[in-house]
Amino acid sequence: MSISVKVKKAVWNLGAVVFFVWFGFKIIGYGMDLLGIEGPSICSHTEVAEFSSPNGKKIAKLGYSDCGATTNWQTGVNIVDVDTGKEFNGIFGLDGKPESLKVVWESDTKLTFSNFPVDKLLWFNQKYSSGVKVTIEESSANKLLQPTANESVE
Repeated sequence: MSISVKVKKAVWNLGAVVFFVWFGFKIIGYGMDLLGIEGPSICSHTEVAEFSSPNGKKIAKLGYSDCGATTNWQTGVNIVDVDTGKEFNGIFGLDGKPESLKVVWESDTKLTFSNFPVDKLLWFNQKYSSGVKVTIEESSANKLLQPTANESVE
């Protein structure tokens, strides 16, 4: 058998091994998804508080995440529709922990954030599909802030 045939056979066999290892991991991943099993994560999430709307149909969940030594804490607020169980993420985010952040339901459909340093604001999104209007309490530091419209289906 010539050297070129041996090299071709070795490359073919190596390709087959790589394919079946990759395919095995894909099958395991799909199986875990179907069974609802979550793998390990490098990020930790801590829920700090839940704020129910006056009629109890919506819940604003306040929490923060840490993804390791090279990243800072990130605070986030998600809205949960109690009737459907659907969670709307990415409504409001701050750099750091939510030390003095105030989250107040002004009505059944209006949620206001206040008492935070505006330079720590990471995102502020209006998700109309959540049925909640989010606002920032006016002050001289954040009077011109407006949420970005986000009507993507989740």
